[in-house]
Amino acid sequence: MRTEEQPESGKGRRRVRMIVTIGVVAAVGCAAYVLWKRRQPHLIATPERRVSSKRPVLIINPGSGGGKAAKIDLVGSAAKLGIETIVRKKGQKLQDLAHSAVDDGCDHLLIAGGDGSQARIAKVAIKRDVAFSAVPSGTRNHLAMDLGLDRSDPAKALAAASEGVEFLIDVGKIGKRVFVNNASFGVYAEAIADPDYRSHKAKSIADAAAANAEHPDKGLSVTDPDGVVHDEIGMLLASNNPYQYIGAPDFAGRAALDTGTLGVIVADREAVGGDGRGELKEWTTPKLVIESTEKKVPVGIDGSLRTVKAPVKVRIKRAALRAVLPTDVVKRQIQNAPGMTEEALAHLSGVAASDDEE
Repeated sequence: MRTEEQPESGKGRRRVRMIVTIGVVAAVGCAAYVLWKRRQPHLIATPERRVSSKRPVLIINPGSGGGKAAKIDLVGSAAKLGIETIVRKKGQKLQDLAHSAVDDGCDHLLIAGGDGSQARIAKVAIKRDVAFSAVPSGTRNHLAMDLGLDRSDPAKALAAASEGVEFLIDVGKIGKRVFVNNASFGVYAEAIADPDYRSHKAKSIADAAAANAEHPDKGLSVTDPDGVVHDEIGMLLASNNPYQYIGAPDFAGRAALDTGTLGVIVADREAVGGDGRGELKEWTTPKLVIESTEKKVPVGIDGSLRTVKAPVKVRIKRAALRAVLPTDVVKRQIQNAPGMTEEALAHLSGVAASDDEE
């Protein structure tokens, strides 16, 4: 990072140490308290209206979450509620199935899968101006968590099809791609490019961090709202609305999805894979431009690895998605606590070999 105010770097190091200490205390001693806090009343966004769909269609990505939808007989649960179901077959694209469903009269798209699947259907729902509901049958289901859905019982989310509450929520965009959670740049995104990542994640991340440190002349750069250029980037996270630390096991969550801003977190090389004495910088913005010394940049977009041409332009599309939740969900809460930790960033940024791939 280039800055003329050297003492600020010392403040940044002290801040990181303080945040890590808070994170350890929260993870070890306050897990039960954090879980209790998540159950307090909240609204993820301003409710628009109650809705009752005329022709809801549930699209299932059967590979998500290790086949979770089949294990819980989600098709059977949907049939009992009179919901038409389409199970994606090998070779079919989720977006094509969604477009066909809308062409046939669907006014509410429900998607059972992980965050990657949900982002693809969200894009169609926005383009075709139909309602959208997430059914958490993937692995992490971070969007579902932030919406307040019960990830332990995906079938409960189907209630949104008969009677629900509509909220207008934001989505992130990189070019034509839509993301509902975040876009990750740097060490964690680069690690997944290693063919051995699936079986040796720790080694792949360590190797990527080492390579990042060995080539300080190569990498990413971004300018914060104060005009400071950050070019010693180990990790950069751009999220659909800002994350805050909430403790293990999920580490970070969003208190709102309608602020109209990206949450940006930049960790320098020392803070990622180093001794923890590096610096974290956080800010919010409606748009972000990420420069790179390379022509193409690996990016983890909602858990799937993509390669994007530099410079990478990230922006928020405010109130773009008509998200519908069951009426009994809108009173649930995901509370947050101040600060962020390296462990939380690793959890958010870690890109897995996605079972949501098409």
